Amino acid sequence: MKKNIYIVGFMGTGKSTIGKQLAKLTGRKFIDTDKAIEKKMSMSVNMIFDKKGEDFFRSEEKALAISLASKFNLVVSTGGGTITDPQIFELFKKTGIMVCLIADRNELVTRLKRTNKRPALRGGEIEEKIDKLLLERECIFKKIPIKLNTTNLTPREAVLKLINLFKISQNILDKLQHQYIDIS
Repeated sequence: MKKNIYIVGFMGTGKSTIGKQLAKLTGRKFIDTDKAIEKKMSMSVNMIFDKKGEDFFRSEEKALAISLASKFNLVVSTGGGTITDPQIFELFKKTGIMVCLIADRNELVTRLKRTNKRPALRGGEIEEKIDKLLLERECIFKKIPIKLNTTNLTPREAVLKLINLFKISQNILDKLQHQYIDIS
């Protein structure tokens, strides 16, 4: 059984695109939490926010996260705010490897201006909303030891970097298992 890989981070960092390619190259099943909720509810995230509210969406997101954490061998791309829930953060930490995708603020602005599918950015200046959310989530993202800056990477380059990191980590663990280490 392989632990799950949870792709987390701010919106626009490439979580869905990179997660899908990572799953394909590692032979894992891919789950995009936003897409799974949209399918279950038969409406877009924007419509869910408009018709049911953010609290309802977060409740659905939490139920899905709890369910996914009980499974194995998944690559899970989360919504930007998923891990702001402390229970989800701890659950993901215990049941898998969290990888936080980051990107430079100006790159995020450029990427996010291309779409209107981000309910948290509607109404008002997009730059101000991005800055506010980045500040609010900064302390959560700092807790994740594996970070990958996607600013100047293609999705393929990002995936290959992650796969290489996982291989190096596994090689180190394999070597440590077969050696006597005196830490006294």
